[in-house]
Amino acid sequence: MLKRLISKRSSVSSLPHKLLLYFSIIALMIGLTIYIITLSLMQWIEDEVNKHELEASAPFAISLFQQGARQPLQIGLHVQAFYSHELIPEKYGDLTKFPVGFSGEVVDRGSSGMLHEIVSFKLFEDDSLSEQKEIFLYRKEFELDGNMESLYLIMPAENVELSDQEWQSINLFVMSFIGLLFLLFGFAINKLSRRLVEPVLQLGKQLQTPNEHKIFNVPPQSAAEFSALANSLNDYRQQNERMIKQEQAFARYASHELRTPITVISGAAKLQEQNDSAEFQARQRDRIQRAAHEMQHTVDALLSIVKQEKGTDSQEFRTLSKSELEQTTTPLSLLAQSKKIKLIVNFNQAPVIKPSPAVLRMLLSNIITNAINASDSGEIVVNVEQSQISITDKGRGLNSSENSNDNGHGLGLLIVDSLCQRYQWQFSLTDIEPRGCCALLTFPAEKL
Repeated sequence: MLKRLISKRSSVSSLPHKLLLYFSIIALMIGLTIYIITLSLMQWIEDEVNKHELEASAPFAISLFQQGARQPLQIGLHVQAFYSHELIPEKYGDLTKFPVGFSGEVVDRGSSGMLHEIVSFKLFEDDSLSEQKEIFLYRKEFELDGNMESLYLIMPAENVELSDQEWQSINLFVMSFIGLLFLLFGFAINKLSRRLVEPVLQLGKQLQTPNEHKIFNVPPQSAAEFSALANSLNDYRQQNERMIKQEQAFARYASHELRTPITVISGAAKLQEQNDSAEFQARQRDRIQRAAHEMQHTVDALLSIVKQEKGTDSQEFRTLSKSELEQTTTPLSLLAQSKKIKLIVNFNQAPVIKPSPAVLRMLLSNIITNAINASDSGEIVVNVEQSQISITDKGRGLNSSENSNDNGHGLGLLIVDSLCQRYQWQFSLTDIEPRGCCALLTFPAEKL
């Protein structure tokens, strides 16, 4: 387990470095792509302008040759025109191998075009070291004295293309621009890391060390979604802790509720050995039966709760009868009479409820028992309506320190609150002036 935790923590801590390497590779690829595209586009524009200039000079050269002009014919500052390949200077190489209609740059006399220059890194070579100068060539046929002749328009590339110094300046500008983009990209990655990666790392660390971090939180600059996630984790932790406390309360309550009838059964069995009187034996058997009956109700209620938690409880709505309510309150009347308290039940309307008889008995028993324990005399009134059940006493009220215990029947209110949440009921306790308390169970008014 420790090795897994260490490996998980190391993998989480290495996440920013992996992201940094990943985005750095992407940035380098983007920069290289921009560099190649920029230089290629400039080279293409330069070549296209020179090609258009040659093609535009062709009609003028043909007209002069047809009028008797000699070759080489100089057109403008850079263009020379020939129609006899024998007169073309040797430094331009054999141009007859290029087809009629060819228009473009001649590179190394064996290849042509911008792609060859980029692949062969022509852009970074020194033209002064080459014996054969690169040229722009345009070849076309025209009629001269009744014969078809080939027209060669030649323009030295060194006269019209950018110089090495100009290309170096352009390279420097492009690389500086790419460097600036790289810095901006790095700044954006840093911001992205702070907003997206750091919150994940912080939440992961807090999850791995729950004892050190009681509350989940993220840096202030984190994205709003991570703040919402931290709040959800805090809510989940609180619900989890509340559920643990409720389960512990259930365990203590079940122990208390089952211990009492077991004690009664054990005591009654021992008393039977001491007196053989038929009346005494019958009285002890009656005590044992009542205790067993109470245990059965408690077990049924707990099983019903378990079924409801697992989603296997198929309990449907039912009508609460007066006899069922009396079966719940009659045993409690004996406890109330022992403290000179009168238990009054007003069954005004029969409500439609979903909790099983065992669960309802647990609800009412806990509330009424709590009211009896908080009272020394007077009366406790139970009112049953269509959408609520109220239990009112004249006891010490909520603010009494005697009622703030965490043991015994004080756990009953936790059980009541939990059961009400399971069945979508509302449970509330309010003080009554001048003395007393009112427990109210509210539920939707259903119809069968």
